[in-house]
Amino acid sequence: MTETTPRCVLIIEDDAIVAMIVEEILLDLGLRVLTSSTLDSALVDIEIGAFDAAIVDMHLRGDSAYPVVEALLQRKLPFIVLSGADQSTFSAAHPQVKVLGKPFAKTDLEQHVREMLSR
Repeated sequence: MTETTPRCVLIIEDDAIVAMIVEEILLDLGLRVLTSSTLDSALVDIEIGAFDAAIVDMHLRGDSAYPVVEALLQRKLPFIVLSGADQSTFSAAHPQVKVLGKPFAKTDLEQHVREMLSR
């Protein structure tokens, strides 16, 4: 029997509690998890590219996460956006990206992650 390495998701979230909740959900799905809490650390993680998909908070300690979004799109890495703010403009510009509002239901995040990783 061959073992496979679980898929890895990068969580880009500046709220430690939200990051821990998302991490727990992903670990329960059998995934590996990396976390970044700042724009700069997220961009470094994306450059290294040691993950399969990402979950992105659109506001990181006062910085817009658009540079992160652009880097993920450029590398053709799948991602989900988490945000407590209205993201209708973002959704209109990037209809292929799932946007999940905060607060979110565990089942919704699980479903979006499964769909994202199945592409």
